[in-house]
Amino acid sequence: MFDQINPSDSPKPPGAFSWGLDLRSPRRLVFVSGQIGVDADGRVGASFIEQCRMTWCNVGNVLSDADLSPVDIVRTGIFIARQVIMTDELKAEFNAIRTEFLGGRRPSSTMIYVHALMDPRWLIEIDAIAAQ
Repeated sequence: MFDQINPSDSPKPPGAFSWGLDLRSPRRLVFVSGQIGVDADGRVGASFIEQCRMTWCNVGNVLSDADLSPVDIVRTGIFIARQVIMTDELKAEFNAIRTEFLGGRRPSSTMIYVHALMDPRWLIEIDAIAAQ
């Protein structure tokens, strides 16, 4: 589907992503708008880690409705609210959740700290692009 580009003369990516991807003529692109750590009943996850799980699940739900899966993701944008302090332990948990969701795939990705998300209870938002 795509070739990962991780040049040997660049640092190793510090997470479950690739520095670049070579995607050869996809037949289909699906753009997933920013998903948040809220369930279908409107309950917001109580912690950053719970919201991470819920957010990735919501990304998966959009893909599933489009008859795609996490293996089809070629790009993610991850936005984290400034009140999240990314300790080494939290970073490890976050990366484990991301790796669990993506499996062996390593899409290109950017993670940005933002001043705030639309609702102050939200701690993370993830958008994605999937290709087939």
